[in-house]
Amino acid sequence: MENYKDIVLVNVGGTRKQVYQELSKVFSAIDTPFWAALTAGYLRNKGFNVDILDANALNLDFDETVELLIKTNPKYIAIVCYSQQANVSAPIMVAVGDLCKKIKESKLESKLVITGWHPSALPERTMREEACDFLVQGEGFQALAEILAGKEFSQISGLWWRDGNKIIPGAKPENIKDLTHDLPDVAWDLLPMDRYRAFSWMCLRDFSERTKYASIFTSLGCPYKCSFCAIHTTYGERKLRSWSPEWVLKQIDILVNDYGVKHINIHDELFVYSPQHYLTIAQGIIDRGYDLNINAFARVDVLDKAPIEQLVTLKKAGFHWLKLGIETGSSRIRANVGKDTYGIDTVRNAVNKSHSVGIDFCANFMFGLPGDDYESMQDTLNLALELMPVFPSFFCAMAIPGSELYEESLAKGVELPDTWLGYASQGYDFKPLPTEHLTAAQVLEFRDYAFDTFFKNPKYLDMIERRFGLEAKEHIQQMTAIKLKRKLLGD
Repeated sequence: MENYKDIVLVNVGGTRKQVYQELSKVFSAIDTPFWAALTAGYLRNKGFNVDILDANALNLDFDETVELLIKTNPKYIAIVCYSQQANVSAPIMVAVGDLCKKIKESKLESKLVITGWHPSALPERTMREEACDFLVQGEGFQALAEILAGKEFSQISGLWWRDGNKIIPGAKPENIKDLTHDLPDVAWDLLPMDRYRAFSWMCLRDFSERTKYASIFTSLGCPYKCSFCAIHTTYGERKLRSWSPEWVLKQIDILVNDYGVKHINIHDELFVYSPQHYLTIAQGIIDRGYDLNINAFARVDVLDKAPIEQLVTLKKAGFHWLKLGIETGSSRIRANVGKDTYGIDTVRNAVNKSHSVGIDFCANFMFGLPGDDYESMQDTLNLALELMPVFPSFFCAMAIPGSELYEESLAKGVELPDTWLGYASQGYDFKPLPTEHLTAAQVLEFRDYAFDTFFKNPKYLDMIERRFGLEAKEHIQQMTAIKLKRKLLGD
């Protein structure tokens, strides 16, 4: 990090073991802080001196992080609180709070800003709880640039600040309207690109090149209204905005040609949504002859209606993985969370169609949704066993700040976790929502039972060995040998 910077964007470290327990050593990803790199590119284009300190990738503790910040002594420090998705960003807030305290206890005179998904959902509470000077609500690009330019705080949309002991709220922020024009550059060069690591399931075919990895967004937002999701909170709207396919292909060119990236995880809530977007990108990758291993999110009903030729194109481009939000095997529960626009047969058809062209799944299933009981959760597990995705993710329903479930839980007086680590689904402190029929402990116990039932199933393990080889099967077995400790279950 070169000396003097207008701002250093920090991706906080010290969370891996707290969030993933022993799974953090091998099985979890070390993700690219794309949002920090995107913000840095935007601010550099405005003429500011910017750096990124990815304490997570560099495995720095709080003292080491502060020591590096002291050496640079920037005018502003911005802790960028973006995790892989809005729905999993809350757990990092414990580390964010600890780092804020360390910075304020140090010799640093830098002004401290917090920005990101969780702060956008709970701006006033975050300002009350954390030792920061400012909070940027919303996307944050324009607000950070205006702070650095010296604009009067009261004139900066989305900026929360302190006046003595008083917290001053910012006006509603505006979103970037033209992503391609206004956010043209990603500062990949400011990241330690050799330190990132793909999800282990993405590398079942070959574990040798997991660090040739990057993640990227090609669109922002989502038009749908799932009650358990908080994605819309940052954006303040329910719509989808995309970068142009040419912009996306330019970023992929940089990742492949400058950094040797082989594995790409696309974080969009809805990548496989508009054929004009995803097929143009896929064809561009094919035309370049890149040999990539890509994962992206898809809508079940979009896949169900997509001509088989489109799925063939995705597979040929290297989209070996799609992630589907299947959530539940119960039509009754699906209706309770706003996902009743299609039925279980649509799910089956989408999965079977994609399997027919060789696309594998990391499908999401969720236990403890409103109305869930043991019978409906067993329906969900049974559906997972029937569909047999290569790597399902088993979650519990949580009251994510910014989601409808969060507001409903507050209104009903539901007991929520007393620490943000209580939102880390694989963490010791994890505490999911109860349902009308089940306690939080019963939901969590069933989730862990479902995980073991699926991943230790001989039929599943035989499928993994046939598809990916003995090493992949042994990798899965090593994962399931790690028993997560759960405070809620008395471990």
